[in-house]
Amino acid sequence: MTAIAETICILHVDDEPGFADMAATFLEREDDRVDVQTATSATAGLEILADNDIDCVVSDYDMPERNGIQFLEAVREEYGSLPFILYTGKGSEEIASDAISAGVTDYLQKESGTDQYAVLANRITNAVESQRVKRERNRQLDAIETAQEGISILDEDGEFIFVNEAYADLYGYDPAEMRGKHWELLYREADIPRIYDDIIPAVQENGYWTGTTTGLRADGSTFTEDHVLARTDRGELVCTVRDISERRDGERELSRTKRAMNEAPIGIILTGPKQDDTPITYANRRFLELTGYTESEVRGRNCRFLQGEATESEPVDAMRAAIDEGEPVSVELRNYRKDGTMFWNQVSIAPVRDEDGTVVNYVGFQRDITERKEHEHRLKALSESVQDLLQADTREEVAELGVETARTVLGLEANTIHLYNEAERTLKPVAASDGIYDLVEDLPTFTPGDSIAWRVYESGDALAVDDVHADPDIYNPDTPIKSELYLPLGRHGILLAGSGTNAAFDQRDVILGEILAGHIISALKQVEGTEQLRDRERDLEHHNDRLEAFTSVVSHDLRNPLNVAQGRLQLAREQYESEHLAAVEQAHERMDTLITDLLTLAQDGETVTDRESVALASLAENCWTTVETADATLVTDIDRTVLANESRLKQLFENLVRNAVEHAGADVTVTVGALDDGFYVADDGPGIPEDERETVFEAGYSTSTEGTGFGLSIARKVAAAHDWEISVRDSADGGTRFEITGVSFCDS
Repeated sequence: MTAIAETICILHVDDEPGFADMAATFLEREDDRVDVQTATSATAGLEILADNDIDCVVSDYDMPERNGIQFLEAVREEYGSLPFILYTGKGSEEIASDAISAGVTDYLQKESGTDQYAVLANRITNAVESQRVKRERNRQLDAIETAQEGISILDEDGEFIFVNEAYADLYGYDPAEMRGKHWELLYREADIPRIYDDIIPAVQENGYWTGTTTGLRADGSTFTEDHVLARTDRGELVCTVRDISERRDGERELSRTKRAMNEAPIGIILTGPKQDDTPITYANRRFLELTGYTESEVRGRNCRFLQGEATESEPVDAMRAAIDEGEPVSVELRNYRKDGTMFWNQVSIAPVRDEDGTVVNYVGFQRDITERKEHEHRLKALSESVQDLLQADTREEVAELGVETARTVLGLEANTIHLYNEAERTLKPVAASDGIYDLVEDLPTFTPGDSIAWRVYESGDALAVDDVHADPDIYNPDTPIKSELYLPLGRHGILLAGSGTNAAFDQRDVILGEILAGHIISALKQVEGTEQLRDRERDLEHHNDRLEAFTSVVSHDLRNPLNVAQGRLQLAREQYESEHLAAVEQAHERMDTLITDLLTLAQDGETVTDRESVALASLAENCWTTVETADATLVTDIDRTVLANESRLKQLFENLVRNAVEHAGADVTVTVGALDDGFYVADDGPGIPEDERETVFEAGYSTSTEGTGFGLSIARKVAAAHDWEISVRDSADGGTRFEITGVSFCDS
């Protein structure tokens, strides 16, 4: 809507004269266009309405003689849709329902304090502006209705929403018959494809179309029609039709056409190509409103007077080239109003030809697309901001960039970002624009349940609050901030923007803000992931350092003394005979096995590389020969090949075989068999109790004096390095069966 320039005359009816006078004072202070007259009863109010031109009525509910609803009903009966706001201290759902049923424009409950008058003034101006727009729209439609030119308006679905008498007469219908019907009603079936294929796309591309079509009357007869189509800012289609089967007087036709064009909701001009510099010969009212000039100031001038320092040459050159070639063209360019303000103008130009095909005029259509271009610019800037946000290394840097983007791209001059502190369970301020300190001295830290900010953070839904003082969750009732925009940043925090005026943020701010919030969330997630990766790399580095120190001790500081002890034992045997020397040798061998197993656990990687095809049966038989198996028996009941690291897989088999011999006896039978997704190693020994089947894989656990307790831990580590699973079951013979699953076979 456009801003109201003239005086707004208000009638305030309240049986408390002191309150009505005070309200008038504050309303006139809020808006210098407001002029308030007061009355203390509905009867007095009706007398004022009869003698004065009132733009809006504001009335209390609880009054003597007639209450506010009865007063509203009387106003509606006499003055139709005159804006009426019920402003009462006695609010209830029943009163509100009755007011709505009676046709109230708005309903507002009285509150304490003076801030309420700013809200009331805003509601009044909105109601008056809406009423004046409707009145202007009806005036335009009345003018079109009385025009002799056939004029109709179609909605976006192609159905008639307005048809004047002249338009309906051309086709042999009553206007009421045509409203709600589709335009296809007026054309022969054979002519409809041309309209869909050629005419409608031209309107969509250029904003207009002019030419001839064949109309179909209700009685089945046809006529040739001169047809002009123009699209409005609301997406409606204005159709102007003339029956040119028999041409009327040229001057009368031109007059009617100009009258219709003058009421069109888009700017229209005509230029004379046969005159020097192609001057404007006609400009409709909407063009004059759009540019701020009067008709006398634009007639006789070339359109370039609308250009300025920011007007690019490319669209201007395109228009000149099209005019030189006598072709239609549509461009978007920056133009300037009389007061110097810049606006984006969508200009569509088409040649108007006479019967011989000679260009006699150019018609130009002008549409203000500034809001659309600004929206596109902000969307592009938001998209470009993603790269800067994603390059940030810390949460604080993301917050600083987010605040700056909110200020420069979204125009949120006073904004802050609060990030969630998990340890303290608070939303702490991390970054803020300079403008926020014009409203508050210190930035608060929010805690659960103490503010609108925390409520919105928990809900996760963006919110624009027109009047924070009317919200029960306001953090500081004394704050000069009157309206706020809340943009949750997921679990990371919230972006806040404030203003010293009421209703400073609209739905567009919410939508663009949510886009920025999404970018900030992505950047915070990336920073969080990067920090976690750094922590993991640091922990891994420390782990590797400790592991390297451990393997050095095991391989050098333990292995070397053991080698010395084994050498000394050999020398002792050469000089002495003692039954104790055999026990010493057995102890040395056990120590050597322990050292070997510890090094295997410590040095082998968490994952395997260099995988190759390995036949399980052959590998099992080779491992059997390298392990001390006494009188044990090996059965290989498998003929499968797996993709594995052969050296590591050999460790698995050797440790499982060694475990069977040590725990199931020297004459144990060990069987290697196939599973659907792996293989197993089973024995016929005593088995493992169910409550110990997880414990057996722990490093150092053993029930045998011969074992080191590391064998099964090594087996599990090898399986995990291959992304396999190892588990314990009972074997078919009552012994132990180790199942290795998740295996991919090469021959499957």
